[in-house]
Amino acid sequence: MSIFVPMRDQAVSVSELTYAIKGLLEEGIGDVLVSGEISNFKEHSSGHRYFTLKDADAQIGAVMWRTRSLTFRPEDGMRVVVRGRLSVYPPQGKYQIDCSAMRPEGVGDLHRAFEQLREALRVRGLFDADRKKPIPHRPRSVGIATSQTGAALQDMLSTIHRRFPLLDVVFRPTLVQGEGAAEDIARAIAELDAAKLDVLIIGRGGGSLEDLWSFNTEAVAMAIANARTPVISAVGHETDVTIADFVADARAETPTAAAVMVTPITVDDLLEALDARQQDMTRTMCDRMEDMLQLAESFVDGRAARRVTERIHLRQQRVDELVSRSSRAVRHHTTFLKQHIDHTALYLTSLHPLAPLRRGFAVIERNGIVLAPSDHVQPGDTLTVQRFTESSTVNVQSVSDPTILPPPTPHHGNESEIPNA
Repeated sequence: MSIFVPMRDQAVSVSELTYAIKGLLEEGIGDVLVSGEISNFKEHSSGHRYFTLKDADAQIGAVMWRTRSLTFRPEDGMRVVVRGRLSVYPPQGKYQIDCSAMRPEGVGDLHRAFEQLREALRVRGLFDADRKKPIPHRPRSVGIATSQTGAALQDMLSTIHRRFPLLDVVFRPTLVQGEGAAEDIARAIAELDAAKLDVLIIGRGGGSLEDLWSFNTEAVAMAIANARTPVISAVGHETDVTIADFVADARAETPTAAAVMVTPITVDDLLEALDARQQDMTRTMCDRMEDMLQLAESFVDGRAARRVTERIHLRQQRVDELVSRSSRAVRHHTTFLKQHIDHTALYLTSLHPLAPLRRGFAVIERNGIVLAPSDHVQPGDTLTVQRFTESSTVNVQSVSDPTILPPPTPHHGNESEIPNA
């Protein structure tokens, strides 16, 4: 601010003047909460958003960096409420609002933002039934993310304590409304998910659409979708519907209904089961004692001994029968194997190359080579005649024309010829 003192006597640069004005605006006004209508909205390829905020009599430039999350898609003509710091853009000498948060102003705009986000998440598959995790039937631990001062927490804790006090409850105090609530809910889901509990409950009591808006944000939706632990959404009353309800693995109509959902088995159920089990055990013991008593009485009058003897005789008769059947089967199989061996031996004997000699045939060789049917002999040849019992050497004196004989019948190993050979 001291720059304005010497300005009357000493010139300053445009940059010095601009930064002086920038300092005055940022330090003198600082954070602002402004409502107006969006105009000339542009989302740069870098992800930053630039637009004009106006009303009937004035307008002001605004910028929202890509690191700032939005729960809806801004459009020209939509009335919004922005929170940010008043600043100056030195290159153009324009003052503007550096927005840190933005939300629709009217109920109509809220509904439009709700429908926009719901459709975008639906297209991405976050509502698909096949990605939803089943709620455990008998959870041993549950994580709760809600306001520490709200009635919803007391309703859930009292319901769980009444129905199943053995359930381990991990509570994470969470903002559920106002600036930073959506981010805090998302962090709470991530922290409870890291604790490896059986199931999580996120929710709050009823309220207006503006009050429940933190559960209609993309940050909360993605936190639910990324959680490995099943998540139950319990936001508002039965008629209240939020984006969290669509993404969650299960929706409870109220926080109390969520507490009932995670305690499907109550202490009363356990006591009834124990009573039923005790009655079954008592009845079983009585039946066994009755059977033992009857058995003891039957031994006293001899009936049991007779039944035991009869069963022993039946078992002995059955054993004798099985032994006889086994012996017959072994003898039959042995006979079959002997016949098969004899048959094979006879067949192999018939296939021996010298087997025809037993029937009177001979093998004729010349110079140590067996004569084939097509070979001819000449007078003066010396031949060796090999018969079954002897071998002779002969000299051929003359050769006559052979007598034409019918071709021999092929031998198929008829075993009946061999023993008679």
